Amino acid sequence: MIWKYSDFISVTDGLNKNDSAIVAKRYIDTWVKEQLMLYRAELALSEEQKDFEKQIEEYRKSLLIYSYRQKLLQQKLDTVVTAEEITAYYEKNITNFHLSEDIIKGTYVKVPLSAPRINDVASWSRSNTEDALIELEKYCISYAEKYSDFNKDWIFFSSIKDQIPVRISAPSRYLRYNKNIVGSDSLYRYYLHISDHLIEGDVTPLEMISEDIRSILLNKRKLEFVQDLESRVYNDGVSKNQFEIY
Repeated sequence: MIWKYSDFISVTDGLNKNDSAIVAKRYIDTWVKEQLMLYRAELALSEEQKDFEKQIEEYRKSLLIYSYRQKLLQQKLDTVVTAEEITAYYEKNITNFHLSEDIIKGTYVKVPLSAPRINDVASWSRSNTEDALIELEKYCISYAEKYSDFNKDWIFFSSIKDQIPVRISAPSRYLRYNKNIVGSDSLYRYYLHISDHLIEGDVTPLEMISEDIRSILLNKRKLEFVQDLESRVYNDGVSKNQFEIY
């Protein structure tokens, strides 16, 4: 085994003397271990076991084909998936899209017990009208510890119910009969208004899975592109007599 100073000079370039010595020792130790393992492997393995030419050639061929496919995909694959395509796929496969847990829309507020007009928060939250939400938001900017308005976006009920000190043992059943949840601890009062909900097993709303569908359609398009590419290359090779089978 031969070690050359030039092998690691770039590793220590720019370091002070102490750091350079530490890095150099680590580099040398690693190099020595690798060389010793290589030496032992050369002794222990048979010539047949050390012959990796076939594997290397197979790996090279796989890399070349993969790189060629990727180049053509980047150049020619249409990656635009329209909203109409997503909707059509969703409607055609709607029986495959079911919620694995409950989801809700609404507002969530966590406000200190010492905050003024705290009872108004409940009124604004329950009302959930545009005017009430404006008042609620203005109030929460000044006094709330947390405020979330997700009336336009579905969220998982589990992501928020654990933030409220209220025991909910059967979430799906609970959502059927409760639109407003209020809880308190020694420091805060919590308000959750549920403007809409869907329970586990219901059909998943399109807006929650549109990106997943987009990925499905793109992957399907990629697969079809590759299959078509292979067919065209094969047919072209046949027409031009580019291969022979013995």
